[in-house]
Amino acid sequence: MKIAMLGLRAPWGVEGGVEAAVAALAPRLVAAGCEVSVYCRTRYNPHGTSMREGVRLVDVGTTYGRASEAFLHTLLCAPRAARAHDIVHIHACGPALFAPVPRALGRKVVVTLHGEDWQRAKWGPVARGVLRTGAEIGGRAADKVIAVSAGLAAWAQRFGPDRAVHIPNGVVPHEPVPWDSGVFPMLQPGGYHLFLGRLVPEKGLDLLVEAARRHRGAPLVITGGASHTDHWVSRLRDSAPENVIFVGSRFDLEKRMLLTHARSFLLPSRTEGMPVALLEAMAAGLPVLASGIAPVREALGDTGILVDADPAAWAAALNAIEQKTESQRREIGAAGRERVQRHFTWDRAVAAHLDVYRGLGIP
Repeated sequence: MKIAMLGLRAPWGVEGGVEAAVAALAPRLVAAGCEVSVYCRTRYNPHGTSMREGVRLVDVGTTYGRASEAFLHTLLCAPRAARAHDIVHIHACGPALFAPVPRALGRKVVVTLHGEDWQRAKWGPVARGVLRTGAEIGGRAADKVIAVSAGLAAWAQRFGPDRAVHIPNGVVPHEPVPWDSGVFPMLQPGGYHLFLGRLVPEKGLDLLVEAARRHRGAPLVITGGASHTDHWVSRLRDSAPENVIFVGSRFDLEKRMLLTHARSFLLPSRTEGMPVALLEAMAAGLPVLASGIAPVREALGDTGILVDADPAAWAAALNAIEQKTESQRREIGAAGRERVQRHFTWDRAVAAHLDVYRGLGIP
């Protein structure tokens, strides 16, 4: 089967749950015998038009701006992808607006909903309306709709129970990395709490910053970059106390180093799809403090500590996790690691995607 994936920025070298999911999924589909092309926005793809891990990366330019780039890029890519592939697999709500294009050209279409993007705080009312419309149009035009969480799958049942399928994101087993003080001279191994993700309002980082003012223990390390939110991030940095340390975007070994040696993982998000960073933290055996939204509860089961969306509650949770012994923290983290090993593997996700593709009747 020849599969085109579009709707994301680029699968490698860019932060984001959609990008991380495609970076994990696409090479595994190639290993299973598929031909996979990923259409990238030129600015974000450090590899250019090339082959990586058996996946064909195709750069296509767009106008760059928060409101327009995903839509224009998908509009440009959809007919091109349809001409050369059996299946056009569109990721995310906004790009799903153009699912009727490859469908009209006689191709099978799959749409993956990675979250209720119309709920994200960085979008204004008009953008939220367009994103919701994209999910509705894409869901009705697609041959199959994949939802990464149970809540999204329930929402997608409106498109027909035989067309919506729940396939959670996966995570690879964590490979520990020795501490290197030359990489993070401002930190001590085991001496920090970690947030990892895009710096956007819906991640709830304002709660962590306010909680840090009441917290006298280990510092909070915020890892990640802005996503069309530079002004908001600047205000967040300016308001943060000294025990909040911003270390920017980190990938590969540096990210795994931070996950290996953190005291706990923090996720105060107000909205999520199925957070890949959370699954990575669980795979690393970190005790997790997180908001109690449905996708987080789905991932954690009974293995983490849920925290109310209140700075005082977060400060109390940070103090409580620090009062636990190292062995108690390891025990909490081990339960999370066992859970992702049972329920959130990429082998399971790839097998489920292959079932979806084969069910479309491609010769």
